[in-house]
Amino acid sequence: MRGFRLGIMVSGMSLLAAAPAFAQQDTSAHAAIAAAETNINLSVGFMHTGYSEGPPDSENGFTPGFRIGASVLVPSALPDIDLYSALFYQFNAGNLTYNGHYLFSGQPLTATDRAVFNNIGARLGLGFPLAGGAVEAIPYLTGGYQSWNRNIENKGVIGTDEFYSTGLVGGGLKLDIPLTATIVASGSAEALALVGSHISYDSLGIGADMGSSAEERVSLGLDDAVSGPLHLQASADWTHFNYAGNKPSYASYGYFEPLSNTTQVGVNLGLSYSF
Repeated sequence: MRGFRLGIMVSGMSLLAAAPAFAQQDTSAHAAIAAAETNINLSVGFMHTGYSEGPPDSENGFTPGFRIGASVLVPSALPDIDLYSALFYQFNAGNLTYNGHYLFSGQPLTATDRAVFNNIGARLGLGFPLAGGAVEAIPYLTGGYQSWNRNIENKGVIGTDEFYSTGLVGGGLKLDIPLTATIVASGSAEALALVGSHISYDSLGIGADMGSSAEERVSLGLDDAVSGPLHLQASADWTHFNYAGNKPSYASYGYFEPLSNTTQVGVNLGLSYSF
């Protein structure tokens, strides 16, 4: 019995001795998350775009680009709640292969779209440390703007020199999970509404509003603190959206934009400075 009691005492003392180490491990994990989320960053990469208006019009191809951004994750005045904000700008430009038809004859055509994409986004949310700070869950509100300049090289082709633009409003959820003392993995999913969508037919000098529609986005990322405040970042993004289109009108000389479907997959690699 005495040996049994001694064993319990030794076990209890071992747990008490280990408790500060566990607490320190959780604190270090949350510090790694905060360092990964509090930074300014610059990355380069490429994006694949797949666009379809239904048969026979479609576009596909890869465009190089860059991304610049900043984000902050700091403690709030309330216990176990962090404040989160982020801002980014993404630019891509290059050639897409257009498979469609001539405007008047309707004959099939393959041409090149000298496409330019712009995407601006902002997030504002709250961070909730979970599992003693080893995981961070961040629900957030998001808004932004995106545009696409379609400049198809052949004259008389449907879609020549069109400019799509829209506002974005929605929300999402992000998770940050440290894999090691220096590497943090992240994942986010968000749903957005396309509001104030507009298309301009620049070659004709006319434009038209489009109806509201939806956009979905999923992102994965890795952040590695390679040397002090210098971090290496890698990310992959999947985005899907529809433009609702519009009906022919007198103001647009009978031109109209049909319902379209677009999927974009992007990869970026870059550096960030944690502050």
